[in-house]
Amino acid sequence: HVVDGDYCVVKELDMTVVAVISEIMAQTVALDSYSDTVDQLLADFAQINNHVSETGNFNDMQRQVLFQVMAQNNTILLDLLSKLGIKDRTHVSWNMPELDVLHSQLLDEFEIASRFHYLEFKLDLIQQNAKFFLEIMHNQKAAFLEWAIVILICFECVLMCLEMSGYGQVFFEQVSLGLGWTPASEMTTTATTSTTSTAVSSIEDETG
Repeated sequence: HVVDGDYCVVKELDMTVVAVISEIMAQTVALDSYSDTVDQLLADFAQINNHVSETGNFNDMQRQVLFQVMAQNNTILLDLLSKLGIKDRTHVSWNMPELDVLHSQLLDEFEIASRFHYLEFKLDLIQQNAKFFLEIMHNQKAAFLEWAIVILICFECVLMCLEMSGYGQVFFEQVSLGLGWTPASEMTTTATTSTTSTAVSSIEDETG
């Protein structure tokens, strides 16, 4: 077999030879397409990096873009390995050594292995950047939760101090009045008065 950049000469042209050549051609076209997509993903990451370097934070829209880039990055890597079978030998070449030679020549001619490794390097770069931003998001959320816990503890300490000082009931009554609620003491007085009135009425009825 003779493999050149412009043509390929084979000893006998049959469907198995066509299958080997077609597989390599499909892989080289797919690598070009995925390379353009990965370059666009890197451009999106560059915009996020520039925004974070200028402002020190990123907004919700950029978080959504980050998740989309991560998902698309994983999809491309899975497609390269499972659908295109870049790392696998063609099943035809296993049974026919002469076709294995043709397959190897085509791989070298179109630089499938080196192009895949370069594309894999860019995908790994995207994953490393994504991990960095995910760690930042995790730290920001953890810091928010820690501050929320500290505020709740401080609020509980204030309530405890008010209760121990004896001003707790007065404080809550003032707050209740400010919010338009009925203080507990008035509710208790009303309930007691109502109970007393009911008892007096019962006594009068029995006396009468």
